[in-house]
Amino acid sequence: MTQFRGKFTNGLDKKGRCSVPAQFRTRLAGESLVLRRSTRHPCIEAWPASAFDAELASRSPLDEPDEDEEFKAYALFSDTVEVTPDPDGRMILPADLIAFAGLSDSISFLGRMERIELWEPAAAEAMIEKARQALADKARARASTAGGG
Repeated sequence: MTQFRGKFTNGLDKKGRCSVPAQFRTRLAGESLVLRRSTRHPCIEAWPASAFDAELASRSPLDEPDEDEEFKAYALFSDTVEVTPDPDGRMILPADLIAFAGLSDSISFLGRMERIELWEPAAAEAMIEKARQALADKARARASTAGGG
């Protein structure tokens, strides 16, 4: 499984072109990316096509989905776009995904192990700080509980 780690910020031009960070390109090894709206955050998720396809491999076309699975399929798969970065790592992002993530002239690429997230840089920093604070709060709560406090 490909793992993406780190944070990188690159430019985004008026035509929606950007470059995948070199460290991520190396891990992709020429593989295309499946882009989709995040259902949790105002960002774009970028999945290596093989990882995205592997998530679907266990499903049979004969399986009748329940209503929740049906809604999930509409929300998760109807908006996907597959892009293949060129040899220099450049790709074009669709305008609707750029608008969804609130991107303008730059993008923060966040490694999230099996996927990459594309964020508006200030929003990425705010999310990282929120996550750090939440972890610190939980650590303090555990320490307080362990200390009898």
